[in-house]
Amino acid sequence: MATLPNLINTDLSRGFTVSQVAEKHGWTEPMVWSLALEDKEDIERFKKLGWGLRTWGQWEWNDCDRRFGDDWPGRIPAQLIAHILFYFSKQNNLILDPMAGGGVTADTCLALNRRCWTFEMTDRPDERPEIEPHTWTLPAAQQLSWPVSSKEKPDLIIFDPPYFDKKAADYAEKSISGLPKKEYLEFLEAFFALLKQNAKKTTRLAFINADWRDFQNKPAAEESGKGAILIDDYIRILNKTGWQHTHIIQAPKECEPVPNYFGLRFVQFVLNGHLPDFLSGVHDQIQVMPVK
Repeated sequence: MATLPNLINTDLSRGFTVSQVAEKHGWTEPMVWSLALEDKEDIERFKKLGWGLRTWGQWEWNDCDRRFGDDWPGRIPAQLIAHILFYFSKQNNLILDPMAGGGVTADTCLALNRRCWTFEMTDRPDERPEIEPHTWTLPAAQQLSWPVSSKEKPDLIIFDPPYFDKKAADYAEKSISGLPKKEYLEFLEAFFALLKQNAKKTTRLAFINADWRDFQNKPAAEESGKGAILIDDYIRILNKTGWQHTHIIQAPKECEPVPNYFGLRFVQFVLNGHLPDFLSGVHDQIQVMPVK
């Protein structure tokens, strides 16, 4: 008797689309893509998925690819995750997403042949059995617990937390988006330290976040920066916990009414010891930092 994967491959070879095959067999599209793209190199996978490959400088997309991930507060494009995976990991590498949200990273890893650990405070065993429930909280001892029992360590960590209190009303009650500024930054410091303790020497961290400003109903030149959380604050905490940034990549996201701006920071060593001039004064930008 033919196994289900064989039946799916047969349907694909007969010209059925991935969405048609997924609907017919009750699989998700990312699961079917994982079979359809088997043995393909990353470049070929990008072509089949209809994603143009962006080079350095700026990653920009007009929409979120709805085939990957669920509707979720602060949803990011699968194309963004795919570019992080393409440039900073290899096939069969182990990827960790500690705040997985709607599962964009998990789905994209399926399509690009990466293994993936994912965690999220909301438990959805029926819709998302691959995302394990875990709430990252700071107990009285001020230490975070590591939920992974395996001795294996991730090759790449993709960390896309709530951007301080942006969309706080949309997140669960225990979300870090409800923390005051000081406690939010203290949480990040403890969390970055925990990631470093459980990483390999070669592990990279893709930290996705945005500048946050408490706009004060006055011209920008007259605003105080005391209430803001800027790129500098995140870099200071990353450096303090042993991470150093290697890249900052802007990724404007135009799939929302008001564009957000993403930047990737992968931390390995400081670029000339300071931030590029073009980032000065940027208010609404998400940074992705590769860190090592």
